[in-house]
Amino acid sequence: MSSPELKLFYCLAIPEGDHNDIFELQAIRMVLLHNVIIRGFNSVLYYSKQIQRGTSELKSFLEYTEQVIKFMHGHHEAEEEIMFPALESKYGPGSMAHNIEGHEHFKAPFAIFENLVEEFKNGTKAWEAEGFQQAIYGFMPVLREHLVDEIETIRPQKLREHFNEAELQDIEEATKKWTLARSSPDKSPQFFFANGDAVHAPWFPMMPPQLLAKIKGDLWAIHADWWSFGSTNKDMEIKPEFSKYEPTLEKDRAVEKSEA
Repeated sequence: MSSPELKLFYCLAIPEGDHNDIFELQAIRMVLLHNVIIRGFNSVLYYSKQIQRGTSELKSFLEYTEQVIKFMHGHHEAEEEIMFPALESKYGPGSMAHNIEGHEHFKAPFAIFENLVEEFKNGTKAWEAEGFQQAIYGFMPVLREHLVDEIETIRPQKLREHFNEAELQDIEEATKKWTLARSSPDKSPQFFFANGDAVHAPWFPMMPPQLLAKIKGDLWAIHADWWSFGSTNKDMEIKPEFSKYEPTLEKDRAVEKSEA
């Protein structure tokens, strides 16, 4: 008897707009980043059913899973340290409380998942795919709901009411500096490219051709066994098994939410 199909999660619909417009860029890029998170967890859910105990593949899979975890933590830390304070300075005291609460709502079940991954890695617990999957289901629905809700904070109209272009550019520079200081050249960009979006955002992330070639070449090869578990290939082209969950442009958000 075949095992039941795993439940994966739909990516968020892409807001319409021009990514060259700094006000419209914010929501577009935030959705793209949120979808990298969703693809990351979809990928570990999907490949977990193929992993066997006592194999080198298990070690590579758990290392990749840790990159999924690190990407999500890094994203939320950047929000709490850079984005949220900047927005609250303009929107008013307490305006980011809902976003911060959204982070808190999945923190406890996510910690359970993190601890389980660490136990699998250090051998204190034997690999067990069903337990791994159920731990993800313990936090992922709440996380995805938060990822949807958060986009409302940075809709272009709201930003234009409170910020000018120079002020948004300052946030851009602060975020870029924060991210680069915490990035690893043989892990961080590779994880992104293994879960990115060549259909809606071939422009993101923006990198010089020479750097891009190195990221997808020598640096990719260092941990190529990890990136094989991504939802996309190194050119951000979605693998067939995940195509059902890919986003469309945001036109009817009520329909998009009903797919969650």
